[in-house]
This record gives sequence, C-alpha cells and structure tokens, in this order.
Amino acid sequence: MGVWDVDRLVAEVRRLSLRGMRREEFHQELAARIRRAVPIDATCWHGLDPRTLMLTSANPVELLAGGFMTLENQPAAAWSVLASEYERDDHNTFASIARRRAPVGILGESTRGRPERSARYREFLAPHGTPFELRAAFVSRGRAWGCVVFHRTAATGDFTHREAGVVARLSRPIAEGLRASIRLDAARRCDNDAAPGLVLLGRRDEVELVTPPARALLDDLAGESSSRPHKVPLPLPSLAAVARHHARGIPDRAAPSMDVPTRAGWVSLHASVPDGAGSDRVAIVIQRAAPEAAIALELEAYGLTDREREVAGLAVRGFSTVALAEQLHLSPWTIQDHFKSIFEKTGTRSRRQLRALVFFEEYLPAINARRPLDAKGSLTRAGG
Repeated sequence: MGVWDVDRLVAEVRRLSLRGMRREEFHQELAARIRRAVPIDATCWHGLDPRTLMLTSANPVELLAGGFMTLENQPAAAWSVLASEYERDDHNTFASIARRRAPVGILGESTRGRPERSARYREFLAPHGTPFELRAAFVSRGRAWGCVVFHRTAATGDFTHREAGVVARLSRPIAEGLRASIRLDAARRCDNDAAPGLVLLGRRDEVELVTPPARALLDDLAGESSSRPHKVPLPLPSLAAVARHHARGIPDRAAPSMDVPTRAGWVSLHASVPDGAGSDRVAIVIQRAAPEAAIALELEAYGLTDREREVAGLAVRGFSTVALAEQLHLSPWTIQDHFKSIFEKTGTRSRRQLRALVFFEEYLPAINARRPLDAKGSLTRAGG
C-alpha cells in the first residue's frame, strides 16, 4: 500500500464526501484513506451540534476493536472525556478547536511536551495505551459538523506539525460530507420531527382536525394532563381561550402561544383564529422546541431573565465577554454583572460549569438514548 501525497488525499476525501454515505460507513472509509498519508492506531469519531458545539454522538469502534478500551471500562473512559470537555480546564477541547483558524490540535504541542498536564491524558490516554493524541474538528462556512480523535501508541510515536497540517486541509471536505450524510440520513428516516403539526379545535374545544405530525406531540401533552376527563390535553383549550380573547380584541396579558415541558422534551404551541373574530374555531400549530429554544426554556426554569437567558445562550456557544458585549451592545461590565446573577441562579461558578449544566441536562440524556440527528445536525427531541 503506497503512501498518498496530500493533494491526492484531499481529492479522494472530496469525492468520498459526495456519496452521501451513512456516518458510520463514512467514518470507516475516511479512516482508511487518511491512513494512506497519516499513520493512526485508532480513531474515535464524534458528532457536534453546529449551533452549540456540544457533542451529539461517539463512535469508538476502533478503540474497542483494537483492545485499547473494553465495554467494561468504556463508561469511565467516556466520563473522563466529557469531564475534560465540560467540567474542568483541559487542553484541546473540541469546542475550542472548532473555533481555530486551523481546527486541529496535538496534545503534545499544546502541553509543550508535558502531556501529563492534561487530566484526560492521566486518566484515559496513558492508562489505555494511547498516549499520543491529535484532535480535529470539521468546519465548513463557520459551522462544525463533527470532530475526531486520532490515537497513537508509544511504538508509533507522536503526531507532527506536518501531519496536523494534512488533517487541517481535510476539515472542510469532511465537514461537507458529514453535512450531506446527516441530511440524507434524516431524509431516509422521513424525519418530520421538526415539522409543525396542526390541531383545529371547534367552539367547544372538540378536535376537528389533527395532522400526522401533531399526533405524537398530543400524546406527549396528554401524558402531562392525565387527570383531564376528556381527550384534549389541557394546554390546548387553555391556549384556545386566550386566542379567542385576542381575536375579539379583549385585553389579555398572555399571548396566544406557550411552551410546555413534557417527559419527551419541550413542546411549543401557537394559536390563531383562522376565520376571524366571529368564529370560535382555533387553529393551533404544535411542534417540538428547537434546540436553542429548549436550552433557553431550561434556563428559564432557573429563574433567569430574558437578558440573562440571552447572555447564557451565547456563552454556551463559546462567546467571550468582548464578543457578548459587541453582540448585545452592552458594556463588558454589564455582561459580568449578568454572569454573576446567572451563576447564582443556576448554582454554577463559571462559564465552564454553565456549559456543563446545559450538556448534562439537555444533551447527554439524548446521546445515551441514541437519538438520531435532525437535518441540521442537532439531536432530535424524544419521540421523533
């Protein structure tokens, strides 16, 4: 097997990225090609939510197949990786790599030849026989669609700056391939989880029409209103009454929309009176809350104000104090004041802990449940 030069490797990866393969197969084919230019002893591929840069999946099949990890010690290894990503300071987190101009990082370089400075190295890499690590994120048009860890044993030796440059050149074509794979996979599943459903209520709140996407969502809402004596979940007639008030011009403090927490995640409802003020029929659009909205709703449960939720949401996405100030047209001192309040209300003490709170409450349960990704690269809500 001959060694490929960089230009050939990039061309091969670009061709591969056009095939719309399933992600696991795409990972396998990528690894085979990259090994023609960069020696690798094991890979571990991960999904990233392009909007929040949080992990959405893991594919450690080569670590298991190579005997570097077992099913018994996999949970402890996963905890070490997640802790370094969200709970403590460590070198080369995926989120930090994704924001770099060249989205790659060699652990040996970032620790200046002292990898033992990394908790991940002490707890996972060295004990499992893979002391050398290169991480990369796959970014296209400012969006990261996945990431990978390349592992090497002591016998193979550490990665070089030249090899990091080779992997950096692959970032965009791999990102394009992952994006195509995610969208095609969602289409293969006939993934309508993000599509809104419609429920039409009559003048006595009887159901006149339910579109297919709304049925599962109604079941989720019914689970939160099990004591209600008739079939329509309580949030719908409540919202219908508000919509009728608005249509008649009757002042009402509430807007004809609401977000409802269910066991399957947050559900958003928006009501209108399609036939005008003279009709009591109400159309209610119902859909699962988008990932950013779900995070905002989780933060609202901690009592955060609208502005605090805005600051926290951008912080979770990695915005610095300066970037937050520019984005929100506030002074850095005001941003810091908001953080003091956010930390107090959420029981966190740093932005890292805040990011960990969101990950462990919103993302990790979905990963453990093996939920698929939607067409935008985010984890689908439960029930999709």
